[in-house]
This record gives sequence, structure tokens and C-alpha cells, in this order.
Amino acid sequence: MMARILLTFALIFSCQAAFSFDFVGCQVVEVVVADVQNAHVHLNCAVANRPACATDSFFTFDKSTTAGKEYLAMAMSAQALGAYLTGNIVHDEGSCPTWQSNVALLNHLRMTR
Repeated sequence: MMARILLTFALIFSCQAAFSFDFVGCQVVEVVVADVQNAHVHLNCAVANRPACATDSFFTFDKSTTAGKEYLAMAMSAQALGAYLTGNIVHDEGSCPTWQSNVALLNHLRMTR
């Protein structure tokens, strides 16, 4: 029984250690909302591992989707509270969306204070 518990914890922590983010502990400089889909966020740090089409300190998302509405609320809250964002972008080459062709598309976002 104890071996199963230890194995479970080892798997959980090894999976977390293997997962790295493309931006960590960044603050929001600006939130831009335009058009039906376009929302993008300017961070005070560089986004790593971005596709060649993307600039260094921005990410974008489709604000018309459920996830996009959640991302927008998180970005605006982070800016208002001075909180920090950590997340991942889509790494596929050419993954910058048509509505904002020079910004990396967001894949995962978390906010901390």
C-alpha cells in the first residue's frame, strides 16, 4: 500500500517537473480587444519557444470562444490586480492566427498573485 502511494507521488511530481512553460511570472502591460475574434495580451517578459511568425512578448486568443472569454477575464484581472501570468502557446510553425498574424496563439494560462 505504501509503495503505491509513493509511486503515485513520484509520477505526479515527475510529470510536473517535465512540463515547462513558455512564459512564467509575467505581468500584463496591455490588453487589446478588437474585431469579433481578436484579443491579444502584451506581457512584460518574452515568450519562449514561439513560432517564427510571432513577436516576443505577446499572445493572442479567440475571444468569441468559451475559453477565450475565460482568458480575457484572467488577463484583465491580472492587469488590475498586478498578478502574474504563466502559460503555454501553440508551437506549430504557422500557428499565428489569421486575425493577428504576428502573435503566438495561447494554449494554456494560469494566474497567480
